[in-house]
Amino acid sequence: MEVALTLEELRDEVARGSIDTVRVCFTDHYGMLRGRRLVGEVYAEDPEAPQGYCDGALVWDVHCDIFEETDYSNFRTGYPDLIAHPDLGSLRRCGWSQRSAMVLSRVTDPHGVASPLDPRGLLARVVEKAAAGELALSLSLRVGRGELGPGWAPEPAPEFAPLWAEGLEASAIPFESLDYDEHDGRAVLSLCAMDPVAASDALVAARSAAREIGLVEGITVTTMGRLGGGDDERMGVEPVGGFPEDPRTLSRLGDLALLCRPLPLGWPLAALADEAGVVAQACANPYLACAATAIAAAPGNDGSDPAPPATYTEAIDRFADASWAVDWLGEMFVHDTVELARREATMRREGAGERAQATDWDVARYGEVG
Repeated sequence: MEVALTLEELRDEVARGSIDTVRVCFTDHYGMLRGRRLVGEVYAEDPEAPQGYCDGALVWDVHCDIFEETDYSNFRTGYPDLIAHPDLGSLRRCGWSQRSAMVLSRVTDPHGVASPLDPRGLLARVVEKAAAGELALSLSLRVGRGELGPGWAPEPAPEFAPLWAEGLEASAIPFESLDYDEHDGRAVLSLCAMDPVAASDALVAARSAAREIGLVEGITVTTMGRLGGGDDERMGVEPVGGFPEDPRTLSRLGDLALLCRPLPLGWPLAALADEAGVVAQACANPYLACAATAIAAAPGNDGSDPAPPATYTEAIDRFADASWAVDWLGEMFVHDTVELARREATMRREGAGERAQATDWDVARYGEVG
């Protein structure tokens, strides 16, 4: 895998003052970057130094609230530290943010045991077991001027796409295309094919870049779809050579739909997959969506039903009942993912009912996720 920024290049840029901050990162369950920013000189002196964070970050909900039902971390465990070990192969410039670089991390407990809830580590284990090949990822976002809300018809923001493209290029994120339809208010990014971990690293960085550019420029950027109804925003996961649409593959994918569509908006589903690949929510964690794709395409157990789940609740139940998935994902990951989803399902019933269309409550809860 080609390295976007070598350690030697980073140290040279730190010495020149062109990089003064390094973000040591991992992602939470929803693919949001977490971690801390280190002074460039401090990071460059010991670039592989482990960093400690509260392990509740891997099981908190979309608003970073913690709750008791998860097994990995809760009030009973006392929220001990997780340890983030920077992966120097993931170093890259944050080309959308001046004098900043980032590095993604391998997450363990204080004794060096891999975290069962770390999305990036989980994907790496799945890829090795499934012998998965390259993936081409794509992402669509709702972009424009104006305040996010139900029925939002964004005013054009033609400067967004050039700023995003410039940031991606400066970050050495290889992409095939970036299109912005100012009338539809949608930006669509298609990355080049890469190995699954590198592709997910790139998409996590690209989505974070879009958010930051929006905040700086006063542009609304969201993974939520057209809020008055209609298409939801999408993340495409396309294996090189296509996706096998045989009943066994689709059955396994249906059982893993919760990893591709982790939130209650956007249900009932259109097709979860086509001959090109898997269609996930734009707010999904790229590592988990890629893991679901690799697992579904690998030979193995039959799932429960070739048809995709019809509702969010059905997706939760199918994932909870898919005992075969534990062999791939681990019992604790399956349990805690189910508890996170059940929390969202319960809250939306209380806050917005079972309506398909987004409401003010949904915007307040999900507008900034992803």
